[in-house]
Amino acid sequence: MKTMNSKNIFLPYMFLKCSIIGQTQIHCSAFRTSPTAPSGRGRLLFSSETSVADLSQLSTEIDPRASELKDDLIALAAKTRRGFSASKKDRDEARRIIYDLSKLSPSVEPAASYYETTKANEGFSVAGQWTLIYTDAPDITTLDAGPFSTAKLGRIGQDCSPPYIKNVIEWRKPDWAASFPFSGSESSRVLQKVCCEASASPGKPKSVDLKLVGLEIQGTYDDEGEERNDGRGLGDTLRKGPAYFFKENPVNLRGPLTAPFGKFDILYLDNDMRITKTYQGYFAVNIREENSWF
Repeated sequence: MKTMNSKNIFLPYMFLKCSIIGQTQIHCSAFRTSPTAPSGRGRLLFSSETSVADLSQLSTEIDPRASELKDDLIALAAKTRRGFSASKKDRDEARRIIYDLSKLSPSVEPAASYYETTKANEGFSVAGQWTLIYTDAPDITTLDAGPFSTAKLGRIGQDCSPPYIKNVIEWRKPDWAASFPFSGSESSRVLQKVCCEASASPGKPKSVDLKLVGLEIQGTYDDEGEERNDGRGLGDTLRKGPAYFFKENPVNLRGPLTAPFGKFDILYLDNDMRITKTYQGYFAVNIREENSWF
């Protein structure tokens, strides 16, 4: 399998950055607390106005101290735009909360889903779909190129389906192109997925090793408000932008070989929150997705 380095794909008025960005997670636009939401575990929204989860409806069968710390961490994540605008003081505070939470994790074997031999579920599983709400990893926090970038960073997530983990990043039409009569509607998007094979062992029940196995790129195109055109030529495809291009021409790269892609430790896991730490020492906080977006 060829090594996949950072590669830029240019298409009209948008820009898709295809890169392997560390095993932290190939990670989304900052989320915020809705001004109409109740305090505490209220509804969290991404800038795309898509709900992450109503945390008040998720399981709270954990240590009360952990619930308080989770609330503090969620509030800090919202304040810092998922860590993208965090100051050193903010990062230090997040680190303190994370270490306190790690001591209260209700999961004894959080990586059990990736054991070679499947064992009975202890009640908390890392398997499922997750959305990033906070990170201090620079390969993630530098993804947002600002208001004049040629693509808008959307949500970032992770699909954990043993034995695989897919790191997902969503790219959307930039705000400055919103009034342009091409490239689809606001809901048109490109999903970039870095596919890894994951493994763990009972000897290290909190650690997950990763091997890179491939790359997927998919498009979702909504032509609402556009003039109908049955053209299928290259010019028409390019005119409609990358979301349409990858909808019609999805990429699925796989090779006969795998490559080491690092590892991470699961510091905290319950029914609705997962906190990981990469071997470089960076953190990622994720909330379980009840409604799939990828």
